[in-house]
Amino acid sequence: MEIAVLVNSCGNTSGFDRDGIIRVYSRIQCEWTIIRYMEFRTEKIVDSMALHAAIREICDWLKDCKVIVVERIRGIHYIAFEEKQVSMLEIPGVPEIFLEDLRECLKHQRTAKEVPLEHNAVFELRPGIYHTDLREVMKGHTSYNSKQILLPFLKNKQYSLLEIICDHVPKWLENEQTELKLRYSVETYKDCMKVKVYPSKAK
Repeated sequence: MEIAVLVNSCGNTSGFDRDGIIRVYSRIQCEWTIIRYMEFRTEKIVDSMALHAAIREICDWLKDCKVIVVERIRGIHYIAFEEKQVSMLEIPGVPEIFLEDLRECLKHQRTAKEVPLEHNAVFELRPGIYHTDLREVMKGHTSYNSKQILLPFLKNKQYSLLEIICDHVPKWLENEQTELKLRYSVETYKDCMKVKVYPSKAK
């Protein structure tokens, strides 16, 4: 598995609003190794057309690598990568620290459709931060619905953030807000939605 990460000069994840380096990591003999890299420069990105052209060039360079990690996702970047079937993930920090956990998360999500239960559908990216892609979990498994998958987690798990990738906001979520003591926000992209769920006491 190859995972691309946009980093700054200090080696921490960065964003496409500033200069950085895109590193492609591969797990070789149980260690994450940089197998290639390219510079990302913002000086020539003067408008959205230039940005889309730059991202198309990046995607062509990534080849079979279909995941890129950044510090913070912006909608225009997400859409441009989504058009090239490259997934963006938002993880602040040092790649060498989170890559192994991310690999496990991605591996389980790809097999989650075989056993789409809460315990292997929601994954911890880092302490207190959880992620699930309902589109993948529910693909081909109409006997399960989003409430059956997420409600046990929301009732029993301590979390500071749960990110849900979905086609639409689960209708039951608003009705359960008070009882579950949660709040949420919604980000809409071209092909999906991202619902960010927080405990209501969190600021």
